[in-house]
Amino acid sequence: MKRIVALAMCLAWAAGAAAQEQPAPASKPLTWADCVALALRKNPDLASSFAAAEAQRAAYRGSFNGVMPSLTLSNGYSDSSSNLTGNRWSAQATADMDLFNPAKLAGIRSASASLTQAEANRRLTSASVRFNLWQAFMQVLFAERSIEVNRRILQLRDNDARLVALRYDSGRESKGNMLRAKAQLQQAQADLNQAMRNLRADQTALDRQLGLDDFQRVEATGTLTALPPPAFPEDPSSWLARRPDVAVQQAVVEGARASLSSARSSLWPTLSGNYTRGRLGRDEFPSSGYSWIGGLTLSYPLFGGGPTSTYYAIKAADRSLERAQQDLRSVRDQAVTDLETSWASYAGAVDQVSVQEQLLEAARQRNDEADVRYASGLLTYDNWEIIASDRINQERQAVSADYNAAVGQAGWERAIGKGLGEP
Repeated sequence: MKRIVALAMCLAWAAGAAAQEQPAPASKPLTWADCVALALRKNPDLASSFAAAEAQRAAYRGSFNGVMPSLTLSNGYSDSSSNLTGNRWSAQATADMDLFNPAKLAGIRSASASLTQAEANRRLTSASVRFNLWQAFMQVLFAERSIEVNRRILQLRDNDARLVALRYDSGRESKGNMLRAKAQLQQAQADLNQAMRNLRADQTALDRQLGLDDFQRVEATGTLTALPPPAFPEDPSSWLARRPDVAVQQAVVEGARASLSSARSSLWPTLSGNYTRGRLGRDEFPSSGYSWIGGLTLSYPLFGGGPTSTYYAIKAADRSLERAQQDLRSVRDQAVTDLETSWASYAGAVDQVSVQEQLLEAARQRNDEADVRYASGLLTYDNWEIIASDRINQERQAVSADYNAAVGQAGWERAIGKGLGEP
C-alpha cells in the first residue's frame, strides 16, 4: 500500500511538472489583410447590417405583388331543403388584378427607398467597422512598439542609475540625485509593466472588432506608418457621392416623396378587373353546369377617411418631404466640413512624423554627448537630467506621432466613405 501511494504521488508530481513546463500558447500573428478577412466573416455589426439590407430587399421584391394578378381556387358544397336545388358541389377559379392603383405604386416606391436606405446604412456600418478595426489594429501595433520603447527607456534609466551611483560612491554626486536616479529606474520598470498590460487590453479590443467571441492573444504584424495624404480636390462635393451618410439621407428624401405620392393617391380612382370561371353539379368535381363571369370595377374613395383627411394627409407628407430635403442640405454641408477637417488632421499628422523623427535624432545625439560630459564632470546633474529626460520624451513622442498619422489616415478613409475590404 505504501508503494502504491508513493507511486501515485510521483505520478501526480510528474504531471504537475509537465503542466508547468508546457509553454504558453503562442500569439497568433495577423496582418491587416487577415483582420479584414476575419471581420468580413465574423463582425456582428457588419453581419447585422447585411441581414437588415437583405430583409429590406425581400420586402421590396414582395411589394410588386400588389400590382400582379391574384388567382383563387375554391371547391364548395351546399345543401338545401328545396327540391329544386338540393345538394350541390361547386368548383371555380377567380382571377383579380388592379389595373390602376396609385397607392400600390407608391408602396413600391416606398419599398425601393427603404431598400436604398438599408444599403446605405450597410455601407455606413462598413465604413465605421473599417475605421474601428484599423484603429484597434494600429493600437495593438502601437502597444507593441510602446513595449519596445519602454524597454529601451528602462535600459537608459538603468545605465543612468549606475552612472550616478558610481559618482555617488566616489563622492562626486549627492545622495538626493542618487535616490532620484533609482526612483526614475523604478518608474521606467512600472511604465514597462503598464505597457504590457495595455497590450493585452488592446488585443481584447481587436478581438471585439474581429468578431471573435473567445479572447485570443493576437499579434499584429505590420508597420505603424501612414500613406501620404492625397491632394484635396478643388470641389469637395465630388467626394459626397461616396459618403454613405449622404446616401442615407437621400434615401430618406425618396421615401418622403413616396409618402407624398401615397397621400395623393386618394385623389385618383382605382380600376380593377376580375374573372371567375367554374362548374356546378351534384358531384364533387362536376363536369357540367359550366358558368363564367367577368367585369371591371371603377371606384373612387370620396371622403373615405373623412371630408378633410386627404387634404391634411397631403399637407403632412409635403412638410415631411420639405424637412427631409433640409436635412439633406445639412448632412451635405456637414460632410464637406468633415472632409476638410479629416484631411487637415491627416496631413498635419503625417507632417509631424518627419518633424518628430528629426527631434528624436537630435535628442539621441545630445544625450550621447551629455553622458560623456557628465561622466567626465563637465556637466552638472541637473543639466544632464534635463537632456536625458528630453531624449526619453522624444522616444515616446516619436511612436505616438506614427500612431496619430495612422489614425488620421483611418479618419480620412472614413470621411470619404471607404468600406471594409475596399482597396
